[in-house]
Amino acid sequence: MENQKKDQLVYDIDLNAPTIFSMVNGANVNPEKANAAISLDYIGNAEDGGEWTMRLEQGDKLGNFVDRVPFGVLDKTITGLGATTLELETQVRDSIIVVPTKSLAYNKHLTTEQRMGRNSSMYIGSPIGNILTDITIEDIQEYLGLDNGRRKKFLVVADSLWKVIKAIGPRVYHDYFLMVDEIDTMQSDSVYRPNLEKVIDYYFRFDRTMRAAVTATLKTFSDERLLNESRVTTVWEHNPVRDIRLIEAREVDVMAEKVIRNLLERSEAEKILVAYNSLDGILNIINIISQGKHPEYRQLCGVLCSGRNQDKVKDYVENVLDENNNLQKRIVFMTCAYFAGIDINDRCHVISISSNYQPFTLLSPERLTQIQGRCRNGVLSETIIYDITPMENTKQTLKEYKTVLINKAKKFSNAVDGLNQLCKSDPDLSDMGVFVEQILTMKAEGQVAKNYPVTIIRKNIDGKIVPAYFNIDALLEKWELHHTLYSQSGALLEKLKEHHVDFEQSEQEKSGRHIGSIQQVKAYNKEVLAQTLSIAKEALLNWEHEGANMEALDGLMRSTNRQEVLFYTRFKRLYPYFETEFLVDKLIELQGDKREFMSLNNSLIFWALDDTHAFKSHVLAKFECEKLTQGPIRIRQTERTVKMKEVIDAYFKGLKLDRTAYPKLFTQFFNAKSKTRRTGIYRITSLNPYNYPVPKKRITDADKVNLVELFVWPNRPA
Repeated sequence: MENQKKDQLVYDIDLNAPTIFSMVNGANVNPEKANAAISLDYIGNAEDGGEWTMRLEQGDKLGNFVDRVPFGVLDKTITGLGATTLELETQVRDSIIVVPTKSLAYNKHLTTEQRMGRNSSMYIGSPIGNILTDITIEDIQEYLGLDNGRRKKFLVVADSLWKVIKAIGPRVYHDYFLMVDEIDTMQSDSVYRPNLEKVIDYYFRFDRTMRAAVTATLKTFSDERLLNESRVTTVWEHNPVRDIRLIEAREVDVMAEKVIRNLLERSEAEKILVAYNSLDGILNIINIISQGKHPEYRQLCGVLCSGRNQDKVKDYVENVLDENNNLQKRIVFMTCAYFAGIDINDRCHVISISSNYQPFTLLSPERLTQIQGRCRNGVLSETIIYDITPMENTKQTLKEYKTVLINKAKKFSNAVDGLNQLCKSDPDLSDMGVFVEQILTMKAEGQVAKNYPVTIIRKNIDGKIVPAYFNIDALLEKWELHHTLYSQSGALLEKLKEHHVDFEQSEQEKSGRHIGSIQQVKAYNKEVLAQTLSIAKEALLNWEHEGANMEALDGLMRSTNRQEVLFYTRFKRLYPYFETEFLVDKLIELQGDKREFMSLNNSLIFWALDDTHAFKSHVLAKFECEKLTQGPIRIRQTERTVKMKEVIDAYFKGLKLDRTAYPKLFTQFFNAKSKTRRTGIYRITSLNPYNYPVPKKRITDADKVNLVELFVWPNRPA
C-alpha cells in the first residue's frame, strides 16, 4: 500500500518488513532496523503528508535509519542526530542546506571535505577561515560545472541563499532538496537579522516533497504555512536525560567565577565551555577569575563570537577552536553565534548564563538544550546560572498576546501593502514609495519589555508587505522568558523537570562586583574604541591625501571590525558636505553613540542645506527666522512642537514620527535655549547651534538629494 501524488512516492507500507513502513516522506527506511518503529500519528487530505513518529534504535543516528532527510518539518528532539550529515553524504539527490551562521556553514563544509574529499560540498557566505573573498555567482556556476561523480551539496548562510538560487536558475525548485537547518535559531535571531525570514519565502517555492525545516528544539510557528507542513518526529526509546546543576544567583558573573574557579582547582586538564551572550559579561568574568592569586588564568581563556564583534575581545579570539573542532583553551566562552550547530569534540564542563541585568542574554529551554548539545561526545557536567527579576503582573496570557500580535500584523500588512501596490502602479505616486519603507519600521505595541520593540511586518522577496512571523515568534519567546522563566523563582526548574536537576538558591549577598566590574569592562572598551577610531582617522586622512578615491573608501568599509565599519559608513554619509578632519573629529567624539550621531547628523545636514532649499526655506519661514536680524525669536514649548510637525507633515508626506521627535529636531536645527523650564519659552538665537564651519558644499534643490535618507529619523537605523 502506498501514497502517491503526481507519480511521486512519499510513503510506502511493507507488511513483511520489521518496520512495516518502508518509506516515510520520501525517505527510504533501512529494512535491517528490526528494533526501530514508525507510527503514523495523523493523516489529513491529499495535500498533507501527515504526522509521523520514528523511533530509532537507542543511540542511532538518523542516517542509520533512513537514506535521506524526510520532507516537511523534522523535529529531531535529540541534538547531534546527524540530519545535516545525512543530507550532505546522501548521493540520491542534490541539496542546499541553509544554516543561520557562517561559522556553522563553514565548519560543516570543512568536515564534509575531510570525510568525502575536495569539492564534495561548497560553502556559500562571506569570508571566513581559508575563504578570503565573498563567494560570487560565477564561483557557484564553476562548482556546478564540476564533474566529479558526486551530487552537488551547498552549505549556505541564510543571507546568501539568493545567490545559489540565481546561479542554478528556476530548475532549482524542482531538482534540488532545500533543507533549512536550525530553523528555531532563525526564528529567534530574525529580530536583528531580517533576511533570515526571507529563507521561508524561498522555502515555499520548492516542491512540497523537496523541502524540509529541521531542528532538535522545535518551537511553535506563527506562520500557518509551516504549521500545515507534514511533520516527522524522531525519538529514541529513552530520550536523553540531563544532569543539571541549576543555580538561582544574585550576581550571575560572580557565581560563574566561583563555579569556574572550583572546576579549575579540581582538575588540571578538564575543559570548560561557557555560553554567555554578552562580551561585557565575558570580559567581566575573565577579569574576576584573574584577580588575586591566579593572574595566569587569563591566559587560559578564549572567546568564540561573531567576527564583527571580535574587536572587544581581540586578545582572546586567536587559536580557540582547531579545524578538527577541538578546543585549544581550557576556558572557552561563546556567544549566540556559536549556540547552534557547531560540533565540539571535547567533553567539557558546560556553563550557561542568563542575566536580567543584560536581557539579551536570557536563554530559553530550547537554547539551553542546543548549548548542551554542542559537545558531541557528551559533557562532564552542566551548570545553568541565572537571576530573577519580578515583572509587573499582566492579565494577558501568552495565547492572548499571540492572537493580538498576529491580528495586528495581518491588519498592518494588508493596509501597508495596499499603499505599496498603489505606489508601484501609479507613476504619479512613485515618490511615495519611500514612505512605505518608513512604515515598515513600525514597532509592535505592547512590546514584551522596553528592550524588545520588534517590527511585526516586513517586505518579502516578491516585494509584498506581509506579517513578520519569525519576529512574532521571537516576541512570544521573549514574553515567556520575561513573564515566567526569569521573573518567578522556580519557574525554570519546573520547565526542566524531565531532567535530573540539582536546584540551588544562592544565599550570597550582592557584592557589587558584578555591576562594578562590568563598569570597569565598559571603561576598558571605551579605551580600546578610542584607539580603534584614532587609527581609523589616520587611515581617512591618508585616504584623502592619496586622492579620496571612493572605491578605496569602500575597501576600508570592508573591515572586520564592526566599530570601524560604522565609523567609515557615517563618514561616507557626511563627507560630501564637510572637510575630512573636522568630520572625523566630530565622529570620534561620539564614541559610536547612536543617539548622539542622530543629533550630529541632523544638525550637520540642516546646516549644509542652502537657505533656498525648499525644506529649509519652509522651516525658516515657519519659525519666522527673518526676524533674527532684530534679535532672538521667542517661541513657546508647545508651539515649537506644533510648528515642527506641520513642516515635517507638509514636506515629507506620509512620514510618521513619534511626537517626541519634533522637539528633538527643533534643537538639532536651531540654537534655542530656555531660561527656565517653568516658563516654557524658548529663544532662537542662531541657525548654527553648534558653531559648525561653513560646509564645503551646500545642498540645493537642484541636487535632488533624498532628505528622507539623509536625515536620521527616530526608529530608523543610524
